[in-house]
Amino acid sequence: MPGREETAEERRERWMAKEAEKAVEGGRKVKKIKCSKCGQELDEFVDVRGRTLCFDCYAMEEERFSIP
Repeated sequence: MPGREETAEERRERWMAKEAEKAVEGGRKVKKIKCSKCGQELDEFVDVRGRTLCFDCYAMEEERFSIP
C-alpha cells in the first residue's frame, strides 16, 4: 500500500530543511575563474578583449602588442 500523499506544508518543510543543509555545507559552489592562456586558477584577473588573463599573461600580452 503506497504511503499517504505529502501536503503542501510538509513538502515546503522538507524543501526548507534540504536548503538549510546546503547553506550549512557552504551553499552553491562558485565557479573557479581560470586564466585563458595558462589555465591558472585566479583570485584577481584582468579582462582583455573578452579573455580572462592572470597578471603575468597580461604583462606578456602588453609587451607583445606594445608599439615600439
